[in-house]
Amino acid sequence: MSGQNQTQLSKLQDMGSKFSTLLIVIGVALFVLEFFIHRHGVNGIEETFMFPAAYGFLAFLLIVQVGKWLRLAIMRREDYYDE
Repeated sequence: MSGQNQTQLSKLQDMGSKFSTLLIVIGVALFVLEFFIHRHGVNGIEETFMFPAAYGFLAFLLIVQVGKWLRLAIMRREDYYDE
């Protein structure tokens, strides 16, 4: 690699590290605020501890699984366009 590419790679890694640190700080702050801020949910389950986080994580897992199923349903053979 040239010196310029190495410098750009180093800058990107530094930005990624800073961004990861920022996300961790935000996550910890939201976790701490969970103990002090009362949410007013429509249903009783919405007021339980860490409900938004658990709900979001389960939604994420569902989206990933549906994507895997769609890939299996839509995927073509590797040589599909060569014929």
